[in-house]
Amino acid sequence: MTQRKYKKAAGFLIRWFRPDDAEFCYNTRRSAYNHEFTDELSEREITAAVSAYEPVDYIHMAERMPFFVAELHTECVGFFTLKRLDTYTAEIPLIYITLENIGTGIGSTCIEYIEQWIREHWPDVNTLTVDTIIPKYNSGFYKKVGFTTDKQVFCEFKGLTVKALRLIKHLRIGTKHGK
Repeated sequence: MTQRKYKKAAGFLIRWFRPDDAEFCYNTRRSAYNHEFTDELSEREITAAVSAYEPVDYIHMAERMPFFVAELHTECVGFFTLKRLDTYTAEIPLIYITLENIGTGIGSTCIEYIEQWIREHWPDVNTLTVDTIIPKYNSGFYKKVGFTTDKQVFCEFKGLTVKALRLIKHLRIGTKHGK
């Protein structure tokens, strides 16, 4: 599949993951856990979550599911993955923006791109889900982009079960363009 610029912002690009992006993904996720999520997670939960995905795991993920990287002026600023759960439901297993770019609109733009990509490639999908183990930190973002609280669930990291919040968003379907 070809990469293409998305949104009107000059220098902004969402492209397919490349193996040399694995270190960026690992470091971005690790930084978020170590610097931002300490109010909601124990040290043990942070350690388990960070060690759940090593750089090679990102490469393997990209072989199994759609995996994208966001760039701003050729600098990586975020990444996200998508997974089709069933005919009508897709999940965002991972979405991370570099800490210095939180609040700049990059996350919202990634969600817009995800919805567009789903309409074009999985047109039967009408529900998008995301599970978060840090709901105080990021449920406000998800609600801002149209997600609603669904239910409490659990995520597992290296054998450690962690309480999570599932959020869902109902997508418009009908055409590839969502009209």
